[in-house]
Amino acid sequence: MFLKKLKLAGFRNYIDFEQNFNHLKTIIIGQNAQGKSNILEAINILATSQSDRAERDSDIVNWNGEYALIFANIETKDSEIDIALQINNTGRRKLKINGVPKRAPQADLLGNFFAVMFSCDDLFLIKGTPSVRRKWLDYVLFQLDMKYHKTLQNYQKAVTQKNALLKKAQEISMSPKNLKQELEIWNEQIINSGSQILLDRLVFFKEIQPFARDFLFELSKETEELNLIYESTIFKDKNELKADLSYIKETFRSMLESSFAEELSRGQATLGPHRDDLKFLINDKEAKSFASQGQQRSAVLALKLAELKVIEKRKGEIPVLLLDDVFAELDESRQNFLLHHLPENIQTFLTTTHISDIQKEFLEGAQILKVKNGLILENVECKT
Repeated sequence: MFLKKLKLAGFRNYIDFEQNFNHLKTIIIGQNAQGKSNILEAINILATSQSDRAERDSDIVNWNGEYALIFANIETKDSEIDIALQINNTGRRKLKINGVPKRAPQADLLGNFFAVMFSCDDLFLIKGTPSVRRKWLDYVLFQLDMKYHKTLQNYQKAVTQKNALLKKAQEISMSPKNLKQELEIWNEQIINSGSQILLDRLVFFKEIQPFARDFLFELSKETEELNLIYESTIFKDKNELKADLSYIKETFRSMLESSFAEELSRGQATLGPHRDDLKFLINDKEAKSFASQGQQRSAVLALKLAELKVIEKRKGEIPVLLLDDVFAELDESRQNFLLHHLPENIQTFLTTTHISDIQKEFLEGAQILKVKNGLILENVECKT
C-alpha cells in the first residue's frame, strides 16, 4: 500500500497543503507546534476514521474555517483509490471514494487504507490508564474488521442509555422490579454488541500475541518473554475466558443479573468491554509495576511491529507506517531493531525535530520535508 498524494485544506494549521510522495521514506522535520504531527494525524484518520489526538471533529478544523478536507490518492496491490473526506466543525462528515458519495462517512472510510501509528504517546500504553489501552485495541480493530466500528457504536449508545436510566432510577427511587423491566432492552443490546466486541478482541489477541512475544524475545537477546493478558470484567477468572460467542453471551447475561444491585448503587454499567483492560507481563511479572522504562519501550516496540504483521496477514496489504517523534525516545539499538524488522517495501513517514536523531541508514534515499507554520519550506531527497 502506497500513499501517492495528500492534500489538506483547513486541516489544523494547514490552509492549503498538497504533496506528492514517490519515496518509501518521508522525513518531516520541524520544531514543535509547526504541523509535523498534523500530517501524520490526517493520514491516520484515513485508516481509522478517528483522530488519535482530537476529542471532537471540530478540533481538527482550522479556527478560521468551517470544514477540513483530506484528499488522498492511494495505490494498493490491485488498484488506485481516491479518498476525499470533508470534516465539518459541526461534527458532520462527507466522504467520496473514487468520486462516489458515501452515505456512512465514518464506516465507509474504513477498509480502504491501512496504517500503523507509533507515537510518543504509545510509549505510555503500559503505564497509562485502561482507556488508553482500550483505545489502541479499538483503533486497530477498526481497520481489521469494518463491522467492529458499527458494533462498538451500538454498544456505546446502549451503555449511555443504561447509565442514564440507572441515574434516573436513583433520583426518583424507581422500584427494582420496574427498573429491571426497563433495563432489559438496553441489557440485551449490551449483551449482543458487547459479546461480539469481546470475541473480536480475543481473536485479535490470539493473532498478535505470538508476533509480539517473538519480537521482544529477539530484541532482548532471548532474555525476556512477553505475555499479553486480556482482563475481562465479565470473566473474573481469565482461565474461563474463551472465544465462543454463545458462551460469552450466556456468561455476560448471568453476570449482569448478579450485578444489578451494584450497578444501581453506582448509577452506571460496571460490566462489559468498556471497562476491560490489557495487561503486559514480562517474564511473568506485570510490566506496569516491575519493568524498567527501557523494558517498557521494548515491549511497546514489539507490539507495534506485531501490529504491522497482523494487519498485513489479515488484509493482504502492507500498511503505511507513521512514526511520530519516536526516534528521539528510542536508543540506537532499538532504532536499529525497528529498521531491520520492517517489511522491505513498507512506506514510512517519520517526524522529528532534529535530523541527527535518525540513523543514517534510514536517511538514505528519503524524501525530506521541512515544515514551519503549516508550510513546506523545503522538499529534497537525502543523498547521504
